[in-house]
Amino acid sequence: MLLRKIIRIGIVIAMLQVLLAVTAFAAAPDITADAAIVIDEASGKVLYEKNADKREYPASMTKMMTCILALENGKMDRIVEASSNAANVECTELQPGWQLRMGDLLRQMMMISDNGCATAVGESLAGGDIDYFAMLMNRKAQDLGMTNSHFVNANGMPDSNHYSTARDMSRLAVYAMKNPQFRKIVGTNEANIYYIQPQGHQLSCENTNELLRSYPGCVGGKTGWTSAARGCLMAAAQRGGRELLVVVMHSNDEDSRFTEAAALLDYGFSQQ
Repeated sequence: MLLRKIIRIGIVIAMLQVLLAVTAFAAAPDITADAAIVIDEASGKVLYEKNADKREYPASMTKMMTCILALENGKMDRIVEASSNAANVECTELQPGWQLRMGDLLRQMMMISDNGCATAVGESLAGGDIDYFAMLMNRKAQDLGMTNSHFVNANGMPDSNHYSTARDMSRLAVYAMKNPQFRKIVGTNEANIYYIQPQGHQLSCENTNELLRSYPGCVGGKTGWTSAARGCLMAAAQRGGRELLVVVMHSNDEDSRFTEAAALLDYGFSQQ
């Protein structure tokens, strides 16, 4: 009798475990993003994934790599002059010959996703040779275990040879978020950028990551958008002593990346 009772209890426990697993799976949000992943930063545990190893255009999430390379290899007080190449990139506030410090260049690049700033950073770190900077990006990607990524530019403009995956982007983001300077930049909602040249010129920047203003506990992130990549976003948030990181790639539109990332973070926080 005792053995039968123990067996029955074991069966009930097993059924409850299966039920809980099914319930948790069913609670996962339905998203338009072609690829996504949610990571517990402390443990590295994957709490959700969808096509996490599928190659996608990373768009301006690329700038996370540009930023971390600059933070690790550049001097933040170095004055950088915008080249014609940097000033002529699509979606930039720079003009040829304008000068600002590297630290301010990074803030403008990450907060408003300025493509010219990313090019200027890459040129500054690589002696004006953006191809050499791309080589440095790819070398760093290999060091981080980003086995399914390849970079050809510093800003994420579309190129068939410029690609990554949600899993690889999460590896980059987890690494970068350990850098206090990186965390401060991507967690800043608003800032004024002061130029060296033209003297007195300043630019008011509001972070393109809307979750900083709409999702409680959001501590940073990086947006991305092109017609080829569609909506992309990396975002990190804290709740209950945990920090989770989400990456979504190729969401339907610019708004979906935020709502879907928020839903995935909620789902991740609901998991044990």
